[in-house]
Amino acid sequence: MRHLLLCWLGVCLSSSAWAGTPALPTPLPEAGTYDPLRLVLFVSSVRVVEGGTASFSVALSGPPGAEPLTVGVARTDGDADLTVREGPWLTFEPATWSAPQQVVLEAAKDADTEDGTATFTLSAPGLESRTVVATEADQDPMAPVFTTVPITQAVVDIAYRLTVHARGRPAPTYALRTAPPGMNLDAMGNLTWTPSQLGEVDVAVVASNGQQPDAELSFRLVVGRDQPPVARILAPLHGKRLSGPRVDFTCECIDDVGCARAWFRVNGETLATLEGPGPVYSVSDWDLTGLVPGAHVLQVHVTDLAGHQVEAEPILVFVDGPAPDAGAAVDAGPVGFGDEGDDIIDPWSCGCATTGLAPAVWMGLGLLGLRALRRRT
Repeated sequence: MRHLLLCWLGVCLSSSAWAGTPALPTPLPEAGTYDPLRLVLFVSSVRVVEGGTASFSVALSGPPGAEPLTVGVARTDGDADLTVREGPWLTFEPATWSAPQQVVLEAAKDADTEDGTATFTLSAPGLESRTVVATEADQDPMAPVFTTVPITQAVVDIAYRLTVHARGRPAPTYALRTAPPGMNLDAMGNLTWTPSQLGEVDVAVVASNGQQPDAELSFRLVVGRDQPPVARILAPLHGKRLSGPRVDFTCECIDDVGCARAWFRVNGETLATLEGPGPVYSVSDWDLTGLVPGAHVLQVHVTDLAGHQVEAEPILVFVDGPAPDAGAAVDAGPVGFGDEGDDIIDPWSCGCATTGLAPAVWMGLGLLGLRALRRRT
């Protein structure tokens, strides 16, 4: 009767279940604590000397389970001279899985002088594959070859620097074959010179390592006067509506010697001064929360290493408010011959004429209007 009653309740127990406490199921791991089994590599690349070998280690992140796990290692791309010499199959036993195993790669001798590369893939059933990139270090002698693209412009009274480099085995040494007075070249290939007058000079650098032919890098160096830098605002764009609270204010400085400083201004007031060689300067977290809604004029001044300062073309942006046509020109009709230009920037479209920023904005609008007039003429 008791047996029938329990079955009627939907729970049927065998008579043996009444003899003692039923066995509890094995608890499941807590959510988020499961760590899947994976292959562990201690390097991502190896260098194999031509005619020699190199090895790398492979391990498992945990036990493979009740059965051994076999990992295959094979070249899947690249130079056929690179092969697996030992360890094409690695077997990790349940009792010894924690011991790393070695894969030995071999680079065969070849007739070329190039450093070949190959990709080796490690894979096992149910696991994510891993790869190792092997590079063959060629040992055959090779005549030097220059890889340097020379800088052919110099500035009077400003130090000129160029680092030359040539490939070769053994490593080449460098010497000046043709050079103006005062030019120096050190053992590392660093060429230095400070020109004292305008003009043109010929330069020739020779690289040699005992393998023929020697390599020669020849070029004509033109010495001129320092030119002012060229600057432009990269971000934000002219007419852009900014919503903040923080945006990027970025400029570019290009100079024949090098840039030294950028000075950022908003409505005529200094926002930031950045030091350094450039060519890009950025106020990456410009805070807009202190600006009233409406139009604002952005300016940037840059200075080069010789002290020349120029201003980038100012731009107009709009903060937290509508900007119909982004402050576009209001056309009063077609422009004919002799027309003085009747296109103006409408300040009322940005709602800025009634704010405390009116003087600065009017200045910016005047500059932009003059620019539009000049384009017409």
